[in-house]
Amino acid sequence: MQIIDNLTQSRKSFFKCVDICNEKYRRGDDLKLYRELISQHREIADINTLLNSEAFLKKIYASLEKWDMNKRGARLMDFPKMCESIRSNKRNLSVLYRYRLEKLSNEDIQKIVQPLKVLFCGLRIMATKRRIVGASKALHFLLPDLVMPVDSSNTMLAFYGYNRYEIGGEKEFKTYADIFEKSCKIAKRLNLTESNVDGYGWSCSVPKLIDNAIIGFFIKVKDLMKEDITR
Repeated sequence: MQIIDNLTQSRKSFFKCVDICNEKYRRGDDLKLYRELISQHREIADINTLLNSEAFLKKIYASLEKWDMNKRGARLMDFPKMCESIRSNKRNLSVLYRYRLEKLSNEDIQKIVQPLKVLFCGLRIMATKRRIVGASKALHFLLPDLVMPVDSSNTMLAFYGYNRYEIGGEKEFKTYADIFEKSCKIAKRLNLTESNVDGYGWSCSVPKLIDNAIIGFFIKVKDLMKEDITR
């Protein structure tokens, strides 16, 4: 059994970890910027209008930087190239924008996989080889109600028990699609709905609730380890 299975066994344990994330995880400019980004989605609710806004795309780029995509071994594509890539994928983004993770049927999932794969493999977000982290974060900023962001530590450890590291669009998409399909099952199993998205802290969409719970779980584990050390 993986960490994600334990974490999502009950709504009580799940939302307890969501609360820990909102109380303790990054409360600075990165949270402020993220909330501004999501607010634009809520106010405009039209991906085509948003993609025509350079200010919106600059906010995505700045958020990716805040989410460590231009640090250590990670390097973002230049902003103009990233913009061109996102706008050239407007059609598939428009198709997927109307879907919500918690409302997907099995038939919907089958319809979504191919356009999601085209986006994942086609978007030029990272200048470095690995794409799953940068692409998933960008896709979350573009489709916040459908997909969750993936990172190489918390997400991978929760779903697989290790940092599942692969290179190449096709191979990485298999991992990304697996996480996406599992997140659909989590949303259904826990009966997550829009009413659970209270807008507090990082809780701005159902996919982000799942990400928040994972983050909160590992914060809890680290806090317990610190307590053991100080005893």
